[in-house]
Amino acid sequence: MATDKLIHKLATSHAAAVLKLFKIPDGDDYQAGSFTFKEVENRRDIIFEKVSGDEAVLLEAQGYDDEYFLHRTVMGRMMYHIQKKFTGKLRTIVMFLEEAHYRAALKLAHHFDGTTELAFQPTIFIFDQKEVAELENLDDVRLVPLYPLCKISPERIKMMAPTWAERIKTAAELPEVERRGLRELLGGFLMHRLKESHIETINQILGDLKMEDTQAGKDLIEMGSLQTKREDIIDLLTFKLGRMEEAWQDELNTIRDLVILKTLYRTILQAKTHKQVQAAFDAVFGNGKKAR
Repeated sequence: MATDKLIHKLATSHAAAVLKLFKIPDGDDYQAGSFTFKEVENRRDIIFEKVSGDEAVLLEAQGYDDEYFLHRTVMGRMMYHIQKKFTGKLRTIVMFLEEAHYRAALKLAHHFDGTTELAFQPTIFIFDQKEVAELENLDDVRLVPLYPLCKISPERIKMMAPTWAERIKTAAELPEVERRGLRELLGGFLMHRLKESHIETINQILGDLKMEDTQAGKDLIEMGSLQTKREDIIDLLTFKLGRMEEAWQDELNTIRDLVILKTLYRTILQAKTHKQVQAAFDAVFGNGKKAR
């Protein structure tokens, strides 16, 4: 998800600011990065490690429905201890962009010998349940790009966004390169929330910054093109066969290559039967492997 990349960039560039969201003191004493668990090639979102080496924070950001998200998070927590031989305090924070994503994740508590001493209870942070005022009260311009993710209507976002962009642009306490980076992130989150708005509208809000020239903008534009083509395929299948099978929907969601989606669309366009459609999907995924 492009929003995951945006959050990762903000957290790794401005660790102390992001840690303010979770009321973690001494944020300047932490360094942020990613961590890959070798045994399963399981890359966690963000690890904040205290310079003293005795404390760390695992932050997982979730921007879509995933039943087993918390299961993978607890696995990552345990593997961090093992692989890093870490015996200090590890705090786990789970950030959901929407309450619906939180509801979709299966809740779990591990019971050992009939007790709940090792119940997994991470700190839960749900963005669309937070008021913008809560972030504003932290008084940190580095958190301004996150305002569009809060509990605020698209109409209100359009009204307030120019003020947010101007606050970043005029933040004299930050060097120009950081101010530009924060405006790019703001633009990315605006594109995420204002999906129906043309990119020129986002550019107008940001001032002299064109999102199509930024990596965040390119990622979101690509995601929009992918989703549009997926929807075209779903409409085509529903028209031709009268239904859309769940397995096909799941397979479509795994395709991250626009060329593959276009090829699949053209093949399905020529198909006349359910068997021929299935053959089109089999040709893309071959031997049960998911396309990337």
